[in-house]
Amino acid sequence: MFLKQLDTIGFKSFAERVTVDFVTGVTSVVGPNGSGKSNITDAIRWVLGEQSARSLRGAKMEDIIFAGSETRAPLNMAEVTLTLDNTDQALPLDYQEVSVTRRVYRSGESEFYINNQTCRLKDIVDLFMDSGLGREAFSIISQGKVEEILSSKAEERRSIFEEAAGVLKYKQRKKKAEYKLSETQENLNRVEDILYEIDGQLEPLKEQAAIAKDYLEKKDELKHIEISLLITQIEKLHGEWQALLKDLEKIKAEEASLQLKIDNKEQTVLKQRSDMQALDESIEDLQETLLVLTKDLENFEGKKQLMKERHKHFEENKSKLEEAYEDLSEKLERLKVTAEEETKRLEETKQIRKETRRELNQTNQALNKDVNRIEEQIEDLKSEYIELLNKQAAKRNEKQLLEKQLNQIHSKKGLQNDKFKDLRDERAKLEEQLRLTTSEQEEVKSERQKLESTIQSLTAQVEQSRTAYQESQEKLYKGYQYLEKMRSKKEMLEDMKEDFTGYFQGVREVLKARQKGQLPGVEGAVLELIDIPSDLITAVETALGAQAQHIVVKDERTGRQAIHWLKSNNKGRATFLPLDAIQARSVYGKEKLGGQPGFVGIAGELVKYEEPYAKAIQHLLGHIVIAEDLKSANQLANYLNRKYRIVTVDGDVVNPGGSMSGGAKKQSNQSLFTREKELQDLTAKIGEYDQKAKDMERKVMQLKEQLTLQEKEAAGHNQELSEWKREEYEKASTLRELELKWNHLNDQLQLFDQDQAQYDQDREDAHDQLNNLEKVLASLAEELTLIQKKIDELTDTKERQKLDEAKLTNRKQELEIKLAEQESAYSNQQEKTGRYLEEKALIEQELRGNRSSYQQLMEVAESNQTEEELLELIEETKQRKETTSVLIQERRKERNEYGFSIQRAEQLLKELKRNHQNFIQDIQQKEVKANRQDVELENMLSYLQEEYVMTFEKAKREYAPVEDMAAAETKVKLIKRAIEELGTVNIGAIDEYDRILERYEFLKTQQDDLLEAKQTLHTVIEEMDGEMKRKFEDTFTKIRNEFGEVFRSLFGGGKADLKLTDPDNMLETGVDIVAQPPGKKLQNMSLLSGGERALTAIALLFSILRVRPVPFCVLDEVEAALDEANVDRFAKFLKEFSAKTQFIVITHRKGTMEESDVLYGVTMQESGVSKLVSVRLEEAPELLEA
Repeated sequence: MFLKQLDTIGFKSFAERVTVDFVTGVTSVVGPNGSGKSNITDAIRWVLGEQSARSLRGAKMEDIIFAGSETRAPLNMAEVTLTLDNTDQALPLDYQEVSVTRRVYRSGESEFYINNQTCRLKDIVDLFMDSGLGREAFSIISQGKVEEILSSKAEERRSIFEEAAGVLKYKQRKKKAEYKLSETQENLNRVEDILYEIDGQLEPLKEQAAIAKDYLEKKDELKHIEISLLITQIEKLHGEWQALLKDLEKIKAEEASLQLKIDNKEQTVLKQRSDMQALDESIEDLQETLLVLTKDLENFEGKKQLMKERHKHFEENKSKLEEAYEDLSEKLERLKVTAEEETKRLEETKQIRKETRRELNQTNQALNKDVNRIEEQIEDLKSEYIELLNKQAAKRNEKQLLEKQLNQIHSKKGLQNDKFKDLRDERAKLEEQLRLTTSEQEEVKSERQKLESTIQSLTAQVEQSRTAYQESQEKLYKGYQYLEKMRSKKEMLEDMKEDFTGYFQGVREVLKARQKGQLPGVEGAVLELIDIPSDLITAVETALGAQAQHIVVKDERTGRQAIHWLKSNNKGRATFLPLDAIQARSVYGKEKLGGQPGFVGIAGELVKYEEPYAKAIQHLLGHIVIAEDLKSANQLANYLNRKYRIVTVDGDVVNPGGSMSGGAKKQSNQSLFTREKELQDLTAKIGEYDQKAKDMERKVMQLKEQLTLQEKEAAGHNQELSEWKREEYEKASTLRELELKWNHLNDQLQLFDQDQAQYDQDREDAHDQLNNLEKVLASLAEELTLIQKKIDELTDTKERQKLDEAKLTNRKQELEIKLAEQESAYSNQQEKTGRYLEEKALIEQELRGNRSSYQQLMEVAESNQTEEELLELIEETKQRKETTSVLIQERRKERNEYGFSIQRAEQLLKELKRNHQNFIQDIQQKEVKANRQDVELENMLSYLQEEYVMTFEKAKREYAPVEDMAAAETKVKLIKRAIEELGTVNIGAIDEYDRILERYEFLKTQQDDLLEAKQTLHTVIEEMDGEMKRKFEDTFTKIRNEFGEVFRSLFGGGKADLKLTDPDNMLETGVDIVAQPPGKKLQNMSLLSGGERALTAIALLFSILRVRPVPFCVLDEVEAALDEANVDRFAKFLKEFSAKTQFIVITHRKGTMEESDVLYGVTMQESGVSKLVSVRLEEAPELLEA
């Protein structure tokens, strides 16, 4: 394989497409500094898979794209294509030529192609792996690599040898494994911390859960017994209650009958009492009648005696009384007439006196009127008259002013009415605008509220979707973590499988050579060719042992070639099974083993394999018997006469001849036997989990899309809400402005209304005042007229007063004399009339006494006439008295009989009532008992419903009554006491304990898995350490041998050596270089001259290339520090080396150019743009000087 061609466009300074054709020898690329010749190296490095922008002399990957110049615009893409000759099939592709293309865009996107087929960067890296062109290979050596050798410390220089040994991938794997180990340890620590914490919770929770379970069991038992007991108690109590109710009805009927008897008896007693009361009243009446008769009888007797005495004086008094009566009557008649006459005269005298007094008073009044006083009155009236005139003038002026004000009010009101109408019209318009704006605002508000409700609902949906998205994303992340762990483990196992980790060295080297196509006819290790059932892995592993690594080959010739290859390359030893010579082995009489106890089968028949490998597999396993256990194995050995090896499923062995081996076997996840199975399981699991992850990813994407849509919808609604709020705010602002205007107009209208009302009030007040003024003026006019009249009258009176004063004085004297005479006559007449009246009253009194005496006398006369009647009346009264006394005795006797009857009836009634009271008490007791039973029944039913959520009917259907209530009640008490003794019960502890226990067991499993993974990682690291030590030591030894030879070739003599600073620590030891150029002593490389040091470093690089040959090698100015003589030596050695390796040399040294087979020149004729030109060798010096 060699490099044929490089095509590039847009890569760094190559703005145009550039094609470089390479030959199998030495191709040199020359050019002045800054021309871009090293960009060829960067292009090859990049297309081979370099991912570090710094390694390509850039800050970021986009920096490799042509950035433009003064005359050219920047490009948006860089592309490099490397074409390789693959006729020797060094690359695992069935093509004679392989082209690899890498493309990057300024947007950051990259594209990769192999033979124009889209691929991944990893595919390119994998393609060149183990081809000598990988990242660890020395296919590209720059001046920096020489500087690294020269300036590095011994420990740092080790990395060059590690690259050469190919252990960097192991170091990376080890680093990854150590990281995984650290991560595993951290996870283990976390799991152990959680386990420790949970372990502290588990025991108390276990106790609580046990108590809770015991509690629930007891509660369940209590429920069963208590419900059954309740059913029995309810049925029993209900029966007793029903019987009691029937008994109560019977007693109530008897009580009602007795009450009826009591009522009848009470009616009878009441009637008897009424009759007896009537008798008592009758007796009282008779007694009163008897008393009256007794008094009448006594009165009649007294009258009888009085009549006897009066009868004796009657006649003599009668005549005297009659004569006196006649005289008094005549005298009285005369006095009556005289008294009437005298009384009439007295009245006449009194009337005359009254008239005289009146006339005298008038005369006195007339005389008392003083002329001066009249004049004063006239003056006062005149003053009042003048005052009234002034008042009249003021009122007239006030009237004129009011009339003027009225005219002004009429004028103002007219003007205001016009303005008032305009304001009303404007207010009406505003009110219409207000109505419309308010309606619009309400509509906007309603829409806003609807939208807010929608947003609220949508926000809840968004939160729900976000929660679901986050939870799903978390699950997906955890799934990817778990998937990544499985992939890492799978990758590690694949790496181990690919590197044949765990195989013996010789076996490993043969299998690797087979992979490279170096040993045709090698079929593979036995372990690779068989498929073992998972339950028989231990048995087959024990049966095969190291034979599992025997190599099956096509024939004996292949076996010999493989053994020769191992010897010649010093690669160790291996056992080979040639299919043309190997003989199958079997168990004699195996057909009869099927009936033996514990027989599982023949090992060779239990594993699966392809038919061509049958003899080899049967050779190893055809004579091995698999048994279930050691006892069965012993029995089978006896049966087979101990001729065959018998292995148990657990790995115990009974050897031919009878010896046994077995016991505990250290488990290892990295067993060669389980690795393939684990890889298959992991592959299946990864496929399954990958599908689940994809499903989850789709779900997450759906949730994300749903969330995005909902958020967009919410954002849209929020935007719409903002618009609605803005519109609502604008409407509110407009409404406020309209309200302010309306309020302002309304205030103005109210002011106008007030003004109009004030105008009307002022007008009304003015009219009222005018009316009042007119009335006042009319009144004043009348008063003025009246006063004038009074003045005139007083003036006339004053004149008359002066004329009549003398006449009045004479008349007064006359009247005074006349009145004195009349007063004397009236007094005399009054006295006289009084005497007559007194005498008349005395005679009338005397006449009344005479009449009374005569009347009494006549009564006595009459009593004499009725004496006989009185005697008869006395006799009759006596008879009536006696009859009444008899009747009273009879009535009293009858009353006594009534009393005795009532007493007997009341005694009977009392007995009845006592019996009735007993009935009432019995009823009350039974009602109380029935009520108590009813309450007990209700309580029992309520308890059944509340405690067990069950009706009596349902309980009766599901539970049977108890037979022994006392025993059941005792058991209920015991269970309740046991429940109480349990104390506070945490029912949740059961679920909590199960949950914690499940988590504990899960974490315990995780702990076991982590411990197992930790052990596996330790084993892997140990194996990788061993492999790295072996490879490093092997490679170092080879490079050391080559280094001395190359050094002598380059220096033309002398000697050099490589030494380990710490040979006992092959994983960390540094590498020192000691050299002895011709004519000098052996010394450390740091003490050599600059040129010697550079050439020594180049010698080391060529030594590495001899040990780790590459198809082609790019040397980027590695000889820059050499002098001309050493350059010539370098060039000649390079020419010799090119027979085996193709070289592409970036140089500006003449000696190197001269030894080149093909020479390319890179120029920068246009600023910032590199171009490739053909250069003849003889033109190279001139080109360099230019």
